[in-house]
Amino acid sequence: MKGFYKMGRVVVVTFDENEEEKLNELLHFLSAKKYSEMPGKQNRVLDYGALKINAEYRSVESNGELVQLTNYEFEILYLLAKNPGRIFSKEQIYTQVWKEPYYGAEDNVMGIIRRIRKKIEPDSAKPRYILNVWGMGYKFNGELMK
Repeated sequence: MKGFYKMGRVVVVTFDENEEEKLNELLHFLSAKKYSEMPGKQNRVLDYGALKINAEYRSVESNGELVQLTNYEFEILYLLAKNPGRIFSKEQIYTQVWKEPYYGAEDNVMGIIRRIRKKIEPDSAKPRYILNVWGMGYKFNGELMK
């Protein structure tokens, strides 16, 4: 296939050579896969019961209410939530979210996590979702995944 252009719900596919063979390959691929199973089309909503995170629309719902998050708040929450149980150091969080070298900017990370907790946790003093791992960093509570 030479080009793949998507306009709304119309897909235009062009071929360089042997159109019939490429069309058969495409039809075989489409019949073998459900849309949701195609690469890059996995469910983009993380469901943790009362907390739902939609990556496609960059929205967060807590107890059925839409939660307003800043860009950095969403990026940190999504990073942790899409990797439940994995421990991230403050440095790892910073370099992945800010996409620049970490120069001891742990106050930025800690402050944003504190704000996220106030917005999504039933009791921010006793977090259920974003947990501290003493001396190591933070992790998202994977036991809450639906």
